[in-house]
Amino acid sequence: MQRNKSEVFAPKGLLKMLILKLAAEKPITGIEIMDEIPKMTEDVWKPSPGSVYYLLAEMMEDDLLIQVPTGESGVKRYICSNKGKVCLDSFKVDAKKDLYRQMIILKLLSDLAGNNLISDQIQILSRMVSSS
Repeated sequence: MQRNKSEVFAPKGLLKMLILKLAAEKPITGIEIMDEIPKMTEDVWKPSPGSVYYLLAEMMEDDLLIQVPTGESGVKRYICSNKGKVCLDSFKVDAKKDLYRQMIILKLLSDLAGNNLISDQIQILSRMVSSS
C-alpha cells in the first residue's frame, strides 16, 4: 500500500487547538502559524494556507479569537479570547484520550516494523497516560 508522504495522522480539531494554543501565548499571524507548526512537528506536518486562513476566519466568527491592531498595513494578528481559552482547556481532556489511542496505534506500527524495544517502551508510556 503506497501512501502520500505528506500524510499525517492528526486527531480532528488538532489544528484549531494548536492555533488557540499559539494565540494564547502571544498575538500571532497566519504566516507565523504556518511557520510555527512545522517547527513543533519536526517538519512532519505543514498545514496549508487554505486550512489556516479558513480556520482563522471560522474561529473569529465563533468568538474563539480576537483580532488585535498591529499598525502594520495588511497584517492581521490574533489572540485567544476567553471563550477560546475555555475551549482549549476542555480540549485537554479529549487530548489525553487521543494520546492514548495514538500510542496504541504506534505500538501496533512498532510491532509491524519489528522493533520490539520501541513497542515495549510505547506500551509502558501508554499505561502511564491511561493512569494519569
